[in-house]
Amino acid sequence: MSEISPRKAGFPVGLTIATAIAFAILCGLGAWQLQRLHWKEGVLTRIEALKTAPAMPLVQVLTEKARPEDLAWTRVSVDCGDVAGEPLPLVYGVREGDVVWRAQAPCAVLAGPYNMILVDRGLVPALNGQVAPPARSFDPPRRVVGVLTPIAQLGGDRAKVLERFPGRKPAPLVLMAESETPAPAGVTPAPLPAEISNRHLEYALTWFGLAVTLLFIYAAMLWRRVRP
Repeated sequence: MSEISPRKAGFPVGLTIATAIAFAILCGLGAWQLQRLHWKEGVLTRIEALKTAPAMPLVQVLTEKARPEDLAWTRVSVDCGDVAGEPLPLVYGVREGDVVWRAQAPCAVLAGPYNMILVDRGLVPALNGQVAPPARSFDPPRRVVGVLTPIAQLGGDRAKVLERFPGRKPAPLVLMAESETPAPAGVTPAPLPAEISNRHLEYALTWFGLAVTLLFIYAAMLWRRVRP
């Protein structure tokens, strides 16, 4: 009686397609992290240069520059005019693992197409850790030196706050105060994040490593299916 040989498995088309798709996704995520790495290195370079950069008049900066996104981390100075209305609410945030609240206020200024900019005045240390702090009011800003940040890059519903001023044309930027004259009592300027991590290379290598591991697993499974 002759021995019946086992049936040879066919080429795993479905497995190959699924592996190819997963491999492309993993490589895409790795490439995206490399792009983020390049962007983060640029941000860190600008922040380092910011430490010695002179403050430019806000009016000049907003008049000469057409694209607000190009003004991120630019140091400026401005003399604020008054803006009528109720005091703005505090902005929730997290800093070094603790709940913090930041004071904000409108600043009237005539600069290019804009006549107002939102000023982030800094932290209110007395409210650290409070989930629902009481309302606080401060004297309006006068002379402010700080750095610009596109409002789209910040949370805390800052863009929604601007809806309180329908008659104004606010700049799509926030002036993160480094110093004010006179300084508002009870507010500590904190224009830059406490820590800016840059682990995008680590993340990219992780995604690329997973992609290579996937290929090895696929090759091993393919070998087991098609070998005699």
